[in-house]
Amino acid sequence: MDGRPMKISLIVLAQHFRLTVQCIDRIKMHTSGSYELILVNDACTDEQSGYLERLYGVRVLSNGGRGVAAGYNLGASAASGERIVFLRDQMMVTDGWLEQLSACLDQCPDAGMAGPRMNDVSGPQRVPILYKSYDQLDQIKHVLTMNKQFQWNPVPRLVGLLFMVTRQCLERVGGFDERFEVESYEDDDWCYRAVTQRYGLYMAEGCFVIRVEPPSLFPEEPDWYATRLTLNRAKAIMKWGFDPQDALHRLTRQVTVSLCMIVKNEELTLGRCLSSVRGLVDEIIIVDTGSEDRTKEIAAAYTDRVYDFKWVNDFSQARNYAFGLATQEFVLWLDADDRLEPEDAERFRKLKASLPWDTDAVSMHYNLSRDGQGRVTASLRRNRLVKRSNGFRWFGAVHEYLDVAGKVIYSDIGVTHDRKHQQSDRNLLIYEERLSRSEQFTARDHMYYANELYDHGLWQRAAEQYDRFLSLPDGWVEDRILACGRASDALHRLGQAQEARMKALQSFTYGMPRAEICCRLGDYELNANRPEEAEFWYKLAAEVRRPADPNARLDLASWTWVPHLQLCVCYDRMGLYEQAYRHNELAAGYVPEHPSVLANRNYLEQQLSLISQEA
Repeated sequence: MDGRPMKISLIVLAQHFRLTVQCIDRIKMHTSGSYELILVNDACTDEQSGYLERLYGVRVLSNGGRGVAAGYNLGASAASGERIVFLRDQMMVTDGWLEQLSACLDQCPDAGMAGPRMNDVSGPQRVPILYKSYDQLDQIKHVLTMNKQFQWNPVPRLVGLLFMVTRQCLERVGGFDERFEVESYEDDDWCYRAVTQRYGLYMAEGCFVIRVEPPSLFPEEPDWYATRLTLNRAKAIMKWGFDPQDALHRLTRQVTVSLCMIVKNEELTLGRCLSSVRGLVDEIIIVDTGSEDRTKEIAAAYTDRVYDFKWVNDFSQARNYAFGLATQEFVLWLDADDRLEPEDAERFRKLKASLPWDTDAVSMHYNLSRDGQGRVTASLRRNRLVKRSNGFRWFGAVHEYLDVAGKVIYSDIGVTHDRKHQQSDRNLLIYEERLSRSEQFTARDHMYYANELYDHGLWQRAAEQYDRFLSLPDGWVEDRILACGRASDALHRLGQAQEARMKALQSFTYGMPRAEICCRLGDYELNANRPEEAEFWYKLAAEVRRPADPNARLDLASWTWVPHLQLCVCYDRMGLYEQAYRHNELAAGYVPEHPSVLANRNYLEQQLSLISQEA
């Protein structure tokens, strides 16, 4: 930039006289600095066109009712600005709109086009609001753009009602295709051409513009717009061989990522975590909640963005504070005892380089344990990567959750958890303090309080809390199934064998039998030396269909090799050595080097050899 003011041309497509007057009045009211204003008369009468020219002292060009594409091209041919704003007369600008759009093009090197947020449109620009007056919308505008001034995000497409383009981009991409008569698809076609020329399309978060529903251009044809949309879509498909609007949403792009973490006394694990993601993320934000060891010193070796947060017995507050410090397009969260294995780091690198445009969040596996060969034995899912502009928030003082909506990508990336069975005194203390204040617990609170009691070996209290959770109407089905299994285990540890069986069976009322529960029931029978009864449960575990829900909690061992290994034991006790051998080999197909598999094979081969000799 050479310091001189950027010359901007505003091209207003005039199709409704009353709206055109309102549109220009608001431009003059809410636009600071100098600009060139050009009116393209597409549907107003000559008398109205002359009136507008005299009233505002602007240049008026006649488009003869040829529609949006031709009108925008006509205006662009007469514009002298280095940046050009195309807008329809139904768009009512608000304070600061032009500065926000122009700043977006200033700050985003690849940007060729910038658009506002607005009501009553499709796609990511849409703000779903109802209003009764402009004054009401002007007030809403301040709420919608609060803390979003001079922020922008890439989007897959921009609607053609109002947008700013650079002169360079317009000349390189070319004008609007006038085969798309009247309106519709001229903007999708142009956006697709811009994207394939490697120009970025951006939405200015701090710019909100009001769209007013215009009167119909063809009142005698009530379905004219739907008809035109269908015809122009067909023209687009004939031109490209596909629908460019759909193609824009299918396109992927490189995204930037902020890693946000909250930590306390994590010197044993933090370096390993950060080393596993260094080079994958664009910034690292560490929020320390009161460390007394070398945690902050280790963090400082990876980032200069280390912050202190006064601990208030609320994990969500700390995480939301960390999220609020992020500046990149997406936010990744990890705990200090999490890490990415090399193969998962490579998967993350590929995902980051080609994420679908309309992604709101990415769900990743959370690998809680591995066997001696490094195979995952227990896993669930977490929404780990989220779009920052969506403002997703954390809820819950402890065992907090991130409330996510929109399009979620279920990736094959796994986050590995290193800390095994570590009891969290801090978590339990938070629950106890909340109870001492007679705080009302949600169903989720009861579930996770029961988990803390279970992890601390407080079996009776854990069983009681799981029952309390199960008595409530609004618990998540996966939590209900897990609660039955853990309560069953707690009761069994207390010597209440029959109660343990009944609690495990209760899980079947919430869905199809789960392999984890079936294996638990088989264990109870095998421990009671009832191999025939145990056989039934292990066979069911081996045959039951996995749940379709990607968020289902699965102990992978129970769904693969454990039932077969336990069936081997059952058949051995029943003297059925050939069947025992077959199931041991089925288990070996999953865990070929497992010590029990190897020992069983040696033992059973000896037994079968003796039987063969006796025969």
